[in-house]
Amino acid sequence: MVFGVKYCGGCNPRYNRTSFFDTVKKRCPETEFQYVQPETVYDHLLVICGCPSRCADISKIQVDGDIFNISEESQLEQLIMEIKQR
Repeated sequence: MVFGVKYCGGCNPRYNRTSFFDTVKKRCPETEFQYVQPETVYDHLLVICGCPSRCADISKIQVDGDIFNISEESQLEQLIMEIKQR
């Protein structure tokens, strides 16, 4: 299972997105994460936005499964639980 990872532009981050993603990777070692590339189809997509506007453009990203759109640090535990269920 491969999760594509997309960050927003970072114009108004309200938490440390890199630290957030590092925690996700450490707690989900069985999951493969790849930064999104054109023409690649991902099983699921993780969009890491820095604020509630969730402005990251994902319109051209191909994904077969779920899209997890994160906009605040408090979503960490729920996200990890969802990833582990996949």
